[in-house]
Amino acid sequence: MIILILSTFVLLSGVVLSTHAQILPQNNNPAATTPEPISTSSPVKNPYGIRITDPTNGKQFFINGTNYYNDDGQKLSVKGFSVANSGNLTNCDVSLVTNNKFPYQPANGTGPQGKDDYSKWSYTFGSKYANLHEGSNKITSKLTCESGSAKAYYSVNITGVKFNGTIPKPTTSLNLASQPNVSTTPTLNYSKLENKPNNLSGDTLHKSNLENIDIPVTNIRINSPINGATINVDEPITVNGTSEYPSNYDCEVMVAAGNSAGVIAPASANHSNFKTTLPFGNNGTEDYREWGTVLEPGTTTLKNGSESLTAKLQCYSPLSSVKFAKVNVIANSPIPAELKTMDVSIDKSGEGLNQRIIIGASDAETNEPLTQTLITGSINDNKFSGSTNTEGKFTTTISSDVLESGDTINVSVTVTKDGYKLKKTSTSFEGTPINPSETPAERPEEPSTERSDNEKDLTDRIFDDVQKQLSDQGINIPLPFG
Repeated sequence: MIILILSTFVLLSGVVLSTHAQILPQNNNPAATTPEPISTSSPVKNPYGIRITDPTNGKQFFINGTNYYNDDGQKLSVKGFSVANSGNLTNCDVSLVTNNKFPYQPANGTGPQGKDDYSKWSYTFGSKYANLHEGSNKITSKLTCESGSAKAYYSVNITGVKFNGTIPKPTTSLNLASQPNVSTTPTLNYSKLENKPNNLSGDTLHKSNLENIDIPVTNIRINSPINGATINVDEPITVNGTSEYPSNYDCEVMVAAGNSAGVIAPASANHSNFKTTLPFGNNGTEDYREWGTVLEPGTTTLKNGSESLTAKLQCYSPLSSVKFAKVNVIANSPIPAELKTMDVSIDKSGEGLNQRIIIGASDAETNEPLTQTLITGSINDNKFSGSTNTEGKFTTTISSDVLESGDTINVSVTVTKDGYKLKKTSTSFEGTPINPSETPAERPEEPSTERSDNEKDLTDRIFDDVQKQLSDQGINIPLPFG
């Protein structure tokens, strides 16, 4: 019997390992494989995966307080396997959670290399973590590797039924309530293995609890830019491509620019420089079988020289899966044309409260006025902005507050125009206090020559008339002002 059990265990392990190879045939160990040229047809495959093999989805179990039993009357446990491209799972661990009652509970590694080998694993429920209930219960397993940066998940739903004293199984009957001498923590019963064939084949496995464990075919390709293309990092970069995955899978495509994208294991979230793309598939807004995105200047880490663009197809359910495609590109940032220089002038004009600042901009070499040139600056604490006119001039008034204060008028200007070097300059003008209530004194009018002559004629006529009247009366007295 022992020999039969060991033979069956070894055979099962071999078939499971064979199944692993079907799921993830690629090895990430550089020493074990010869690197292929990077192209859109050589995606990096899923590095990790996990599967619950028992209980299967929809399986029924029995609840007796905080004790749970399968339909064989054995203590309910969860078993499964994990896979890795490298074939090594000793640096990983497996845990599970039921009905989202956290934290995750650690499972036991049962792989051929010992308790730290999680290529096979198991977990048995106990009273310390007992939150299963009647009806539907969700069990989620998690594989964690690479110090937590790589994760994969798998879930099943099982149905809880209240234990009524007897397990309804024709060959097994267990009355826990009436048999106190029966252990409430039964051990694994291998008796049924005696009736199982010892020549399990792949076909047999596909008819058993391991049916459909193959991760479906998924793939991703970058169509543009092509491998070896030259891209301008100062302009928007359009990236598009195609992907393949089953219609019942929940997937998305992300893109990273630069050589630091790295291989990210399947996970619903990760911290990396991958950015989501837009789906353009025929089946709607979630169909990434055709996809694309635009990388705007300044949003990537691309530098001049050899760089890479990496696309990632990330599938979340019903199985975690990830595929990569990468193209090498030549990043180029053209040297901008040499900028011209400009001359800027600042002048003041006007009197009283009607004074203004006039700013002029002209080409330093040709002295031609520069139109539509952006002018920003300030007069003391008052800011202004605008653009030059067809004569290359910009005018702004000086506020009455500045003029009335008599403070020094400080003008600072920044002038910018495409194709020209930025120009900053400043100057000051002496201030004179101005009282708006005072009016200028009226100047006496200059007497006109015509007015003086008329007045002289009138005076002479008056003298002559007075002299005549005195003579008529026999008085001949010369007037003193005659």
